[in-house]
Amino acid sequence: MSHFSELKKRLYIAVAAILIATILAFAFYKPIQDFVQRPALEALQRVRPDDPARLVQLDITEGWTVTAKVSVLVGFAAAFPIVLYQVIAFIRPGLKGNERRLLYLLLPGGTFMFVAGAAFAYYLVIPSAIHFLLQFGGEIALVTPRLSSYVTLVTTLTVWMGLIFELPIAMFLLAKVGVLRPQGLSKQRRWVILFAFVLAAVVTPTVDPVTQTMVAAPVVVLFELGLLLTKLATREPKSESATDKGVADAGG
Repeated sequence: MSHFSELKKRLYIAVAAILIATILAFAFYKPIQDFVQRPALEALQRVRPDDPARLVQLDITEGWTVTAKVSVLVGFAAAFPIVLYQVIAFIRPGLKGNERRLLYLLLPGGTFMFVAGAAFAYYLVIPSAIHFLLQFGGEIALVTPRLSSYVTLVTTLTVWMGLIFELPIAMFLLAKVGVLRPQGLSKQRRWVILFAFVLAAVVTPTVDPVTQTMVAAPVVVLFELGLLLTKLATREPKSESATDKGVADAGG
């Protein structure tokens, strides 16, 4: 019961943090929407410089739905460090001293990697995808992006890239608990490349090769980084007995 009470406490704090952050995001929806729409407007301006760069809303409730969706996602992202800390605080009593220090290092590391993945999606993947799709579609018909479809593309890529960038940390933790071994992982590179493109096809709402390649390439790089971390995690320190023996032999 004590563990259950502690779990409820941590869940309440995490949910409250997400709720407060979501309300604040909804209160400042206008600058957030401007930030979300910027890649599409800039791409439209480059492709059609003589036309006004605007997204369209085809349903009367579309603006409200999109704003609520973006507010929830922004709230979750803003509260992510607090949620991660609650997870760490819940499992901390069952860990040893060195394991606790490791988790405390993963708190800023996990937050940084998530932000790095989201930034990679926003500043590199999304503009390239929008520009490619506008140019390709412009040869067939006049392309006017719909607000809900565009926001779905942005949020999906941003969240998934943030989670994908957590791959090295996840591999490091699994290696620490003995689930993964670097010797076995190093033999799976070709399958990782295949998995990266399959994952890119799943997480990207579009089917253009530019977006899928820009999503798949970081997965391969992150796997290599995770492989390096698994080697560090499974590296056995020099045993104390062997050190003592060496000192004794030297003294003799």
